[in-house]
Amino acid sequence: MEKLIVIIAVTGVQGSSVANVFLREGGWKIRGITRDPSKPASRALAAKGIEIVRGDAEDIESIKAALRGASVVFGNTVFPEAFSNPTAENAPTLAPGQSLREWCYETELRHGKNIADAVATVDTLDLFIWSSLSDAKKWSGGKYTGVYHFDAKAHVVDYIHNEYPTLAKKMSILQMGLFITNWKWGQAAVPWEKRPDGSMVLRVPGSGDVPVPLVVPSDAGYFVKALTQVPAGKNLIAFGDRMTWAEYVQLWSRITGVPATFEKTTVAEHAKLAPGGYGEEMAEMYAYAQDYGYDGSDPSVVSAHQVSVRPLAYVRVLS
Repeated sequence: MEKLIVIIAVTGVQGSSVANVFLREGGWKIRGITRDPSKPASRALAAKGIEIVRGDAEDIESIKAALRGASVVFGNTVFPEAFSNPTAENAPTLAPGQSLREWCYETELRHGKNIADAVATVDTLDLFIWSSLSDAKKWSGGKYTGVYHFDAKAHVVDYIHNEYPTLAKKMSILQMGLFITNWKWGQAAVPWEKRPDGSMVLRVPGSGDVPVPLVVPSDAGYFVKALTQVPAGKNLIAFGDRMTWAEYVQLWSRITGVPATFEKTTVAEHAKLAPGGYGEEMAEMYAYAQDYGYDGSDPSVVSAHQVSVRPLAYVRVLS
């Protein structure tokens, strides 16, 4: 008998990866939730046989309706586009004294709570997989209070444990490592700089000595599939390789043939790379990952190698 997996934000990088992996597995019915079923990405998934339904994280009832009959739910939110692309069209109205970063945090947290409220009503549920990140404020002991795109997701986990203990027992957490594709978001996201002689330098805040888990974001579906093969309660960090920034630069240089070096920098210097708090957000993330580990050195976190599932040979290794 086929089980139903429902994927929230199915047209995103993570959601579409989950959909495509489960399409290949067989034995699953797949339903994808999106705000706009008419857009090309939605229609492309529907053409593959995925049931596409409308759902908006601002509308709890629409999410509840879309989740009916689900055995597995994959939940995912994104930091609002207003942060990375602050155009006039998507610029929010801020409360007095509220920063854009704070508004984005509160918006993503609200969306995550709404999703949790909806998932908690699903009486057919076996497993809820929440795409999260580590709680930077908690694990840094309050040193890094501005890694909002981490904390918004992590605080949804706290909400579920506090408000829905039954759902918490059915939940596993997926922490995606640092996206290897983040260079597409500009210098503040991955601070490469070209020197006059044509060589490159990567300057990252922090010690530079702590290995960072790096992942191809479109591999998310394989890790979600692995979590469906083991009991709930896992906190899985997903990555293809862990390497220091010096090792990453050496690999990058070997593959591209372009001479490159790594240098350490500060949060204050990195923050200058982009206005509106974006540079500062990225700077604190990098420094946190170096001072405390990308996963905050949370003792509950496990890697795929520690989870008893069939080998994840299909996850791409960077080196």
